[in-house]
Amino acid sequence: MRNLKFLFSIYLLLNVVDANAQIDSASQLLMKKVNTSYINEKLWDRNQIFLALDTITNRDEIYNPMYFKHGIFQDLGNVCTPGKSLIFNFDRQVDFSFIQNPYETYFFNAEQATYYNTKIPYTDFTYAQGRVEMMFLKARHSQNINPRWNIGIDYFGPSSFGFYPRQNTNPYFTQLFTSYKSKNGKYAMLGNVNWNLGVNEESGGLISDSAFNAIKGSNKTGNVKLEKSSNGFRNRSAYLKQYFYFGKHYTKINTQDTTTIFESRGNISHTIKVEEFALYFRNNGDSNAQLFPQKHYDTSNVSFDSISNSNITNKIAYTLYNNNKKNEIRYLQLAATHKYIYTFMRDKTETYNNVIIEGTLERTIKKANAISINLHAAYCPIGYNQNDMRLSGNASTSLRWFDIKVGLFNHLLSPDFTMLRYNTNNFIWDNNFNKINVSNFNLSLHTKKLKQNFLITYNQYVIANWIYFGSDATPKQSSEIGVVQTLEIRKTFQLGKFYFDNQLIYQNSTKDFIRLPDLGLILRYYFQHMIFKKAVKLQVGFDVFYNSAFYGNAYNPATHAFYLQNESKIGNYPLVNVFATCEIRKAVLFMVYEHLNQDLTNNYGYYNTPNYPIGLSSFKIGIRWRMYN
Repeated sequence: MRNLKFLFSIYLLLNVVDANAQIDSASQLLMKKVNTSYINEKLWDRNQIFLALDTITNRDEIYNPMYFKHGIFQDLGNVCTPGKSLIFNFDRQVDFSFIQNPYETYFFNAEQATYYNTKIPYTDFTYAQGRVEMMFLKARHSQNINPRWNIGIDYFGPSSFGFYPRQNTNPYFTQLFTSYKSKNGKYAMLGNVNWNLGVNEESGGLISDSAFNAIKGSNKTGNVKLEKSSNGFRNRSAYLKQYFYFGKHYTKINTQDTTTIFESRGNISHTIKVEEFALYFRNNGDSNAQLFPQKHYDTSNVSFDSISNSNITNKIAYTLYNNNKKNEIRYLQLAATHKYIYTFMRDKTETYNNVIIEGTLERTIKKANAISINLHAAYCPIGYNQNDMRLSGNASTSLRWFDIKVGLFNHLLSPDFTMLRYNTNNFIWDNNFNKINVSNFNLSLHTKKLKQNFLITYNQYVIANWIYFGSDATPKQSSEIGVVQTLEIRKTFQLGKFYFDNQLIYQNSTKDFIRLPDLGLILRYYFQHMIFKKAVKLQVGFDVFYNSAFYGNAYNPATHAFYLQNESKIGNYPLVNVFATCEIRKAVLFMVYEHLNQDLTNNYGYYNTPNYPIGLSSFKIGIRWRMYN
C-alpha cells in the first residue's frame, strides 16, 4: 500500500511541476533537441554516427520481457522462470554453444550492449508492482565524464512469489558499460561488465490439471510435484573492444581559425571477453520417477548438480569502410578469433581451443531501385566446432511501392555441448551425434504506402540431423529432413483516435520433432487522445496474446530443457489484458488488469507449458520515467 501511495505522489508531483508538458515526437526535427544519443557495437564497427534517442513511449504496460520480445512463448507461469519463444527462429553464428539457456531472454549480453553520448545525465526508470508480491524494477543511467568518455549502468530486477506453490523468483541482472574515443580520433574503446544471477523455487508442475481446472476464482491452485527443489543460474562476463584507426589528416579552414581533422578509412580492432556461465539444480528431498528416472551418484533424495562453462575469447579484426557516406556505404571486415573453452560437470572436465576465421562484405546504396548486398562467411578449422561453417548473403532494394529484402544462409554446426555430454546425478549420457545442417531462405516486404507500417516476412528452413529432447527427456537425433515455414504479417490500422496493432504469425513444421503452434496472434487495440490542453497523452485499450493448440513441450528441471510430450495440448486460449496509460512529459503511468478473461469460458487450456498454468487475474500499476533533457 505504501508503494501505491508513493506512485500516486509522483503522479501529483508531475502534474504540479509541468502542467504544460511538451509532447514528444519521433520526428527528426524534434529529435535534434534531445541531449542524449546512442549507438551499438555493430554501428560503431561501421564508423556510423550516434543515433538520436527515440523519445516515443508505447507498449509500456507490457513490462514482462517474454511478452515484450516474443508475445507467444513457453515459460513456467511466472516472471523469470525458464522459457523459450514459440516463434521458430534459427540464426546462429559459428561459435561454441554450451547449452540452450532457458533464461536467455532476461540476460544482459556483452555484444548487444547500448552505449550513450549525453550532454546531461540520462536516466530511464521503470517500476511496476502487483499481487503475490510482484515487483518489477528496471533502471538505466548514463552520463559523460567528458565529451569523449561515457559511463553507465543498466539494472533489471524482477521478483514474484507467483500465484501457485513453489514459484518464487528473485533474480537480478546488471550491466556496467563505458565508451571512449581519443581526442585525435585514432583510438576508441567499448567495454562492459555483466552479472546475471538468480535462484528460483522449482515446483515440477501441477500433479493434476483436472483438479486445478475444477476450481475457479482467485483461490485457483493445486498440488505440485516438487516441494524441496530449486534451480539457479550464474553468468558473469567482462568485455573490452579496442579500435586503432588509420586514415588521413586534412585541414579545414574557417573564417577565424584553421582546424586539422583526422578522417578514418578503417581500423584494426582487438576484442577480449572473459565469461563464466553455470546452471544449478538442487534437490533437498523430492522424489519423482517421471522427472528423475535414475540416481547415479547419490541414491538418497538429496543432491546438488552444477554444469558450467568458462571461456576466454580473443578476436582481431581488420576493417575498411568508405569516407563518403552520403550515397553509398561500403564495409569490409576480415577477422580471426581464438576461444579457450573449459567445461565442468560433476567429476568431468573438458577443454577446447576454437579458432574461427570470418569475413564480411557490405555495400549499401541509398538510391531508389539500387541493390544493396551483405555477404558473410565463417569457418572453424580446429577446436570443438572443427569444420563448422556458415555462408550467408542478402540483397535489398527500394522500389516505388516496397522495400524488398531477400536472403539465404547455410549453416553446418556442431551440437550444443550438453546434447553430446551430460553428467549429473539424475541424467548421464554420452552421444556421438552428427553435425546439424540448416539452410534458410527469407523474404521481407515493407510498404512505402499504407502509412508505411505494413510488413510481411517469410522464412523457410530446411533442417537435417536435427537434435531434440525426446519424450524420455534425453537428446535424440533425427535422420529425416524437416522443413519449417514461418509467415509473419504486421499492420496498424487507424480510425480516427482508435488504433489497431496486428501481428499475425503462421508456422508449419513437416516433422513431429519440431512442434510449433500453427497460428499466433499478438493484438493491441487502443483509443488515444490528448487531454488537459494536450499536456497528457492518454491510451486506453487491451492486449491479446493467442496461439493455436498443440502438444507443447514439457519441462524437466534436472536437464534445464523442454522435451516432447504427447499427453496434453496447450494453447487455443487468448490471454486478454486491459490497460490505461497516461504520458505526462517524460513520465508514463500505466495500469493493467491482466488475464481479464479468466473463468469467462469453459476452455481451461491456459497453460504456457504442460502442468504450468499462466497467472491468475490481477491488477498491476507502474511508472516509466525518462530524464533525458
